[in-house]
Amino acid sequence: MSNNLSFKEVFIKGAVIFNPVLVQLVGLCPVVAASTTLKSAVMLSAIACTELIIVCVIASAILKSIPRWARVPLYLVIGLLLICPVLWYIETKTLINLSLGMKIYIPLIAINSVVAVHCEQFAVKNSVRLAFYDAAAVGIGASVIFLLVGTIREILGNSSIGGIALNLPISFKGMLLPFGCLIILGFMAAGLKTFISKRHPEYLEVSAPVAKKKADKAVAEANEPQPVPVEVQITEPVETLKEKIDEPKTDADDIKIKTEAEIDEFLRSLGINLDEKGDGQ
Repeated sequence: MSNNLSFKEVFIKGAVIFNPVLVQLVGLCPVVAASTTLKSAVMLSAIACTELIIVCVIASAILKSIPRWARVPLYLVIGLLLICPVLWYIETKTLINLSLGMKIYIPLIAINSVVAVHCEQFAVKNSVRLAFYDAAAVGIGASVIFLLVGTIREILGNSSIGGIALNLPISFKGMLLPFGCLIILGFMAAGLKTFISKRHPEYLEVSAPVAKKKADKAVAEANEPQPVPVEVQITEPVETLKEKIDEPKTDADDIKIKTEAEIDEFLRSLGINLDEKGDGQ
């Protein structure tokens, strides 16, 4: 990839065209399970974005010469070394009371597939500057989804925003469950696809799933004219054909059959019909 790319170009691809949550469908677990309030979404976004930028920059700066089989575990180890102290500090040195979901999914952010994918596919193949741009774009794109989902789920599910009660006449507790988050993500993915088709149609084909291309190819192959089967006309009796099929293929069997036929023909010329003898003779 060219090193002359601007942050705007990298941002459009990383945050919009290939949004990690809505398009690439990676890192869904923290969004679905932990982004139930605005506060939790803010914390997850800050930690995930910071970790992604640091790990991608380190990967681009010092991990390019390391074999691939050793690089991928290093991404996860570096992420854990960054996040575990942060989690320890939050739990022991602050008054923030983390929920069970946050305690589970904050460490899992360190081994999130978003980090491994962008470190391996982009960071180790480009300069540190571009690696920083890409990580920042992807982090911003994911953070926006985190914040939107957390806000919508808290308003609809808890009738509050940022812990402040809104006193809405009705609330939908189902929005706090995983299926409620998936419904929200479905509408957001559809909206993003519509936005891309209107504002950046040049990227629409690039962002289309590979499965659609395979399906189009299969349809094209199915529409190709098929060869007309040739009807085979049988001009001999079935018994004759069966005899030909069952004919022995060795030379010795051919000689035996011809000899028996000649003997039968000779006996018939003498008025002897072997077919009339019966089994007892």
